[in-house]
Formats: sequence, structure tokens, C-alpha cells
Amino acid sequence: MSKKQKNKNKFIRNRFLFLSSILIASLVLLLSRSFYLQYVEKDYLNTEGEKRHIRLERIASNRGNIFDRRSTLLAVSTPIYNVVVDPKKFIESKTYNQQIQILSNILSMNIKAIDSAIKKRSNRRHLIIKKEITDNQIEQIRSNKWRNYLYLEKSYKRFNPSGEVTGQFLGFTDLNDKGQEGLEFMLNDYLVGKDGIKKVLKDRKQNIVRDLEFLQAAKDGNDIYTSIDLRIQFIAHRALSNGLKKYKAKAASAIVIDIRTGEILAMVNQPSADPNNRSLRQAKYFKNRVVTDQFEPGSTFKPLIVATGIENKIFSSKDTIDTTPFYIGKKLIGEDNRCSSQKVTPEKILVNSCNAGAARMSLQTESKLFSQMLNNLGIGRVTASGFPGEASGTLDDNYDRWRDIRRASLSYGYGVDVTLLQLASIYSVIANKGIKNHVSIERIEGEPVSERVFSEETAKELLLMLEQVVENGVRGAKVNGYRIGGKTGTAQIYSSGYSRESHNGIFVGIAPISEPRIVTAVIVNEPGGDQYYGGQVAAPIFSSIASASLRILGIAPDKVNN
Repeated sequence: MSKKQKNKNKFIRNRFLFLSSILIASLVLLLSRSFYLQYVEKDYLNTEGEKRHIRLERIASNRGNIFDRRSTLLAVSTPIYNVVVDPKKFIESKTYNQQIQILSNILSMNIKAIDSAIKKRSNRRHLIIKKEITDNQIEQIRSNKWRNYLYLEKSYKRFNPSGEVTGQFLGFTDLNDKGQEGLEFMLNDYLVGKDGIKKVLKDRKQNIVRDLEFLQAAKDGNDIYTSIDLRIQFIAHRALSNGLKKYKAKAASAIVIDIRTGEILAMVNQPSADPNNRSLRQAKYFKNRVVTDQFEPGSTFKPLIVATGIENKIFSSKDTIDTTPFYIGKKLIGEDNRCSSQKVTPEKILVNSCNAGAARMSLQTESKLFSQMLNNLGIGRVTASGFPGEASGTLDDNYDRWRDIRRASLSYGYGVDVTLLQLASIYSVIANKGIKNHVSIERIEGEPVSERVFSEETAKELLLMLEQVVENGVRGAKVNGYRIGGKTGTAQIYSSGYSRESHNGIFVGIAPISEPRIVTAVIVNEPGGDQYYGGQVAAPIFSSIASASLRILGIAPDKVNN
């Protein structure tokens, strides 16, 4: 073998050994690295891998539903999707500018607004860019490659199927589904659910591949069955809306109570608005005046002094009372007297609404007895409804300091403030044989909470008197086929003095008198036309509500001649 050939073989052998050494070294390094990653760095790598693919996902809970007494749905939470970003990771993305342009186009949002919102919160890991996106936007978001910095989050939105008909009663929730007004606010802790948590596996697009582990189950909120009958609520809303327009009034309210249980069957106010329209969520539309507004009840208070006198045997229903106008100091009582200055029965005093007669009955009655009657009826205290914002009314319960002018004015409803809810509750006692049931906005399954205020005999006499008020004085309150009782009130509105131009027209009625079932109270605030008396503006609204309600409840007409 030549020397040249030997050198060539040696070169080949050395190159083979060199390459073999490199290959062996590489293999050793690879095996070492594999061993290191699989055994030494196992826990760390698993943790890092989970950070990139395994996520903790919130399981949205559902807010409890609200139903009327017949299980008709009044409020429900419907699922929606929000667009959420991780600002810290999004900003670090190499395609940030292109992606926010895509996001801007999908959501129809200003690109500068999106950019500003993300950069202002660059250290946060959760930012909602837009709430309640459309189905088309959901599809576009899901089809785009967002990596791990943008995803959809499921949430719920409150919906009120009956709109403004129940708007003030139910109230509404905020963007976080938390109650802000009405029943939604009052019962928020009862209605709200508790979100759950689960561990999920996600792909590069942040879509959930599968659920790995449920760490905490979501718990939905409790449902509530209210006392409201949506059919009667609708009737009352329509009648009040028509009355507001007809009498050009500033506002109006109405309430219907089931006499047997104290349950509120309807509670409406005008003006009102649909709570589903967030732009209309203004105080003037969602103030529940039935429970928040206080007013002097005027002549609707006169039956209470009659009840006190009869109950305590100070006078009877057959006695006659002098109705001649008289002075207390410089104040003339009964200047607008319609009783022709005669001695008349308590019934006639109610029928003709004689201030002088009511005042004389009050002056014959011990202040203590009248005070006890008003207190037992709940004047000056909130009812058991628990409704948020409910006013207590005002009553000076220190009867020892009642001067004669106070005693006289209280008998015809001045110097005292009530809410429409309180006024309806008072007449419910008369209608319920002298027994006061605690008013309820929740459907009552068992027996109502109640206590006796005055005797059944006194209540029976008052009912017959109130029937004569309608028969002989308030024809606008009549309901065809039914015996109706009630009392009007027309009170001047006080604002640094009583106004002769601004009035509240009130009517409270009981139906039917033969076997009382409902009390309906109506107030029309500051009617703008020539008609402003309670019998002119409130009584016709009562008649409309009571007429439809009695038929809805299946109450047979009385056998009376019309």
C-alpha cells in the first residue's frame, strides 16, 4: 500500500472518529437534557404547561326568577357574552396593533378607545372591553386567532317581560346584575346566586377543549313568588295611564289589596317607563309613589273619627251631629260645609263630607282614644311590606299636646301625612270586619299575620255608611252589578302654605260591600283641568280598576237593581 493511500485511510478513519465523537456527545447531551427535563424539572414544567393550557374558569350563576302569584314570569336573567382581554399579555403581543384593529371592526368600537382602555390598565389581567355582544359578534370573535389574551365570558342580563307595567314594583339591576331599585334591590341577597369555579383545558384560541375538574359548583339564586296578579297590575296600569292623560295630572298612583290576606295584587304609578331600556332609568319614572310619597289624606280620614266614636260608644250611627260652621280661635271650621247647617247622622256627614260635623265628633272624643285608633291602624309607621324607600307618614302621637284646632283638623285629614299604601291598609281593616292583616308583597301560602283593631259591629256599620257615600255622592265610583263603598278626599297641597290651585284628588273604595274582597286606593296628583275633586278624577279610575279586577277574580255580581 502506498504512502498516499495510507494517509487517505487515516484521514477517513479520523473523520469517522470525529463525527462519531460528535454524535455520541450529542446523544449524551440529549439524553442528559431529557433526563433533566423529565425528572429534575418535572414539577416546574408541568406548572408552566398548565399556565399555558389549563385555566380556572368562572361558572356564572343565575339570578333567581321573580313570578307573580299565578307563576307568570316577571323577571328573568338571560345569558349574554362579554369580550374580555388580558391587557398585560395583549400589549406584549407582536400583532397588537393589527388585532385591536380587527377587534374594533368586529365590535364597532373606536380603535383609540380600545387602545386607551387597554393601556390604562396595562397591569391588569382582566378587562371587559364590551358587554352583551351580538350573536354575529360572538361568531366572529370565536373564529379569530386571539391566542391567550382575549376570550368570551358568559354572564347574565336581567329582563322584565312585562316592561313598564311592573317597572316600579320590580325595579332593575345594574350591569353586574345587582339589584338597584324596587324588589330587585329589596331581595337582592335572596335572589343573587353564587358563581362556581372549574379547571378547564383550553386550546391556542382559548376555546375550552374539555372540563378537567369542578372546584366549586355554581349555586343559582332563589326564586320569589310575589303577591302581584299581573292581570290586575296591567288593568291598573292602563286605567292610571288613561286617567293621567285625561285629567292632565302631574302624577298618579293606585294600589289594589286582597282584603282576606293583605296581599298586594297591584301597585302602579304614572309616569313610568320600561326598565329594559337603560336610557330611561330616571328617578321620575321609577319612584314608587305608592310607598314613598306622603300626603294629607283629606276627607278619606273622616271614617276614622266615626269608627273611634262608635267603637267607644261616644255616639251611635243613629245620633245626630251639629254641622253648623264654627270658629276655633280665628279659624273657621266648615266654611265649605255642604250639610246645610243641620244636625245629621254620621252617615250623612260622610256622604256630604261635612268638615264641621267631623270636627265636632272629634272634639267630643278624647284625644287619647283617637290617637290609639290611628296608632292601631298604623298611621305614622311603615307597614310590614318591607318595600325599599317606604315612608312612615307623620303623626304627632303625643295626644296630650293636641290643641282643639289639631283635634278638629285631624278628623278631616289635615295635620297628618300618610302613604297610599297606608291608606289602602286602613280601609282594608274596615272591609275585613275590623281585623288588620299585615300587607305583603309576597304570595302568602298560609294564614296571614293579623290583629283586631275594632269590633266587627263597628266595621259593619262603617261599610254601610261608605256604601251610601258612593250611592248618594260619588256616582263615578260605581261598578255595574256590584255594591261599592268608599270615600273621596280632596286635599290642598302644602308648600310653605296651602295652595288653592294645587290639589290631590283621592278615592279609596271597597268592593263588593256584600262580601268585601278588594280595596283599591287611587290618588291623582295636581290634575291640570277644571276637575280636581277626588270624586271627579280618582273615583272613575277606581271604577275602571275595580270593575275589571272583580271579574278577573271571578267574583259574582250582587243581585241589585241599577
